[in-house]
Amino acid sequence: MATELYRFRNKADVSPADTQPNDAFAIKIVATVGFANDWAAYEGPSNWSDQRVASEGNKIDVGLARRLFFVLGQSGRSYRY
Repeated sequence: MATELYRFRNKADVSPADTQPNDAFAIKIVATVGFANDWAAYEGPSNWSDQRVASEGNKIDVGLARRLFFVLGQSGRSYRY
């Protein structure tokens, strides 16, 4: 039986003071294309569905979004702020 190296935790449920050695935090990032020749990218906990991250997630910085979703960044669409 393999020993788990990390304990994955939800970043929304843990305060900085509660972090412990071997804690790990995964996030999910999704991008959406809008109807006004625009696009945006959002992040949320990894256990959320893609749809929930797109609907309820936190919008990420345009610079990071362009690096992660370079196709959209080069598509001629504007980033939705």
